[in-house]
Amino acid sequence: MSLILLENISHQNGGKKLYEESDMRINKGEHVALLGPNGAGKTTLLNIISQKIVPDHGLVEWHPKAKIGYLDQHQEVDMNITGEEYLKDAFKYLFDMEAQIHKIYEDMATEYKEEELVKALALQDELNIKGFDSIDKQIGNLVAGLGIEPDNIKRPLGSLSGGQRGKILLAKLLLKNDDFILLDEPTNFLDVEQVEWLVTFLQNYENAFLVVSHDRDFINRIVNVIYAIENLEIVRYVGNYDKYVELSALRAEQYDRAREAQQGQISKLKEYIAKNGARASTARSAQSRQKQLEKIDVMDARKENAKPNMHFKYRRPSSTVIVKADKLEIGYDFALTKPLTFELREGEKCIVKGYNGIGKTTFLKTIAGEIEKIDGEVEIGQGVFTNFFHQIDDFEEHETPVSYLLTRYPQMTPGEVRAKIGMFGIKSELMMNKMKELSGGEQTKVRLAALSLEPSSLLILDEPTNHIDVLAKESLLDAIKAFEGTVLITTHDINFETQWADKVLDFEDILG
Repeated sequence: MSLILLENISHQNGGKKLYEESDMRINKGEHVALLGPNGAGKTTLLNIISQKIVPDHGLVEWHPKAKIGYLDQHQEVDMNITGEEYLKDAFKYLFDMEAQIHKIYEDMATEYKEEELVKALALQDELNIKGFDSIDKQIGNLVAGLGIEPDNIKRPLGSLSGGQRGKILLAKLLLKNDDFILLDEPTNFLDVEQVEWLVTFLQNYENAFLVVSHDRDFINRIVNVIYAIENLEIVRYVGNYDKYVELSALRAEQYDRAREAQQGQISKLKEYIAKNGARASTARSAQSRQKQLEKIDVMDARKENAKPNMHFKYRRPSSTVIVKADKLEIGYDFALTKPLTFELREGEKCIVKGYNGIGKTTFLKTIAGEIEKIDGEVEIGQGVFTNFFHQIDDFEEHETPVSYLLTRYPQMTPGEVRAKIGMFGIKSELMMNKMKELSGGEQTKVRLAALSLEPSSLLILDEPTNHIDVLAKESLLDAIKAFEGTVLITTHDINFETQWADKVLDFEDILG
């Protein structure tokens, strides 16, 4: 039984074609991954499937009885409610049912009606079947599995870190147990243990899901169907990621052979027409060949995904000691860690580790001088210039990739800006689109491009791998390795190579 059916879908975004006359179906119980580089149209396709946007052409059908849930990259929620209130809303229909039972009994206190008693008992049976009494246990299991701090679900969502809030949004979606769920980058804020827990959960998930993720190992372990956006087509492959690699390579090879044969046929026809078109004795035959040539549906060359070319400019400091901390305590109202004493020298690269909400971003902001320390000393070396990549950025309503860079570097020409953005993997047709309309990965690439224009001695990167595709991660890794200066970085990407790091600062070892 098909839960979702897309037929003859065509769509473009900001003048860029994403898919042409493509089909897609998701059947009951299928575990599906959607693959494609940043900007291929994965998030747009999720929005089409969830009927948040209407495709330019084609049909989108849901099974009439299917319940569908969606976790997207930019989901808006009421920041004033607590995490617990938000999670319990997943069971709203059960709480409404309980309220209905209470209302029946209240009414029966003044007027007994047997049919109302029967209705109340039937509703109570349904509550029992749906596990109403185990709601707190279900929530507790999800909270523990996803590494959500128990105290945090008592706090307003607006007071939580982006990572903790993202986990709570994911927990609610999983609690709802819908017939089909869409997961856009669900591992972005998860640590290794939590990714393992989610893998097990999704492997045993009895309903269907579609996941977008750039984590190849994660996908390989949880899916049995893959859809890949390839050359404006949404292609279905049966199997996990390893099988997809095998089948897609075979498909590409077959396509290239067919195109080569077609090009040979076209060349022969053109050659014949050129030789015989002007001679009276063969003109009719040449005209026939011309009609044959015009009927050929020419196969375009496959577009290979180009690897971005990232690079960060270095500015040599006067001091060889870049960062020096002595009994440093970080936090807002209270210290999040024990006093930290450490030193980073010129050229050293340090990874900051720890679960979400532990204080990594607070630490980076303290080092960058954006927030005050609680106690102790932190000293930045003489002549040290710092560049800071923030985990989250806000964009002006009409800001485009080009205007984003020009605002920060007005001395540059639009042509120079376009060239720089292109090096970081942004296609030319997207450069005048609104930043808010770009995918999370495309936004990250633009922000990294802006960061690369300012020479620095100290590069601070807060979760730069969130949302970006595999080729972009490889390019970012190359740029970090090649950077002559000092690097402080946090990342939850367990596949992001870290052997280049000279130091590791693990906050779980230094908790206060």
